[in-house]
Amino acid sequence: MIALPPIPGAALNDLDAINAVLTHPAVFGEVARLKDIGSGLIVSVPGVVVGFQEVRPRVHECHQAVIPEMRGRPALEIMRRVRDWWWATQPSDLMIAPIPEHKKPARFLMHLLGFQRIGPYRAVSNDGIEREYVAYQMERPQ
Repeated sequence: MIALPPIPGAALNDLDAINAVLTHPAVFGEVARLKDIGSGLIVSVPGVVVGFQEVRPRVHECHQAVIPEMRGRPALEIMRRVRDWWWATQPSDLMIAPIPEHKKPARFLMHLLGFQRIGPYRAVSNDGIEREYVAYQMERPQ
């Protein structure tokens, strides 16, 4: 069993807590409702969700969602604690994060978390629309 991150209110793979953030009208709305977790690991804290999905051994894709009331410093502090927990407890050497090109505040947040920009690419998002993304990466701290 995986230990919870040391963050008040944190939960792992709690579908109700995850959907409370994802389906918020200012985040993704009802279209983003998850029906199951699948093989990912998703940390939820009220108002913030950080999910990890293995891409290949020891490489994980990272996604975040934050309700408007938590954006800024509160979300940054939670995400830093989740990041530190991840590196301390998970068998991963590299995190990658695709951020939509038009989400400049999210791209800035990636820099504050210590991710490095890799470059732009196009991909089909969950809603089936091809979009521009910017890829970021972070290697396991030494």
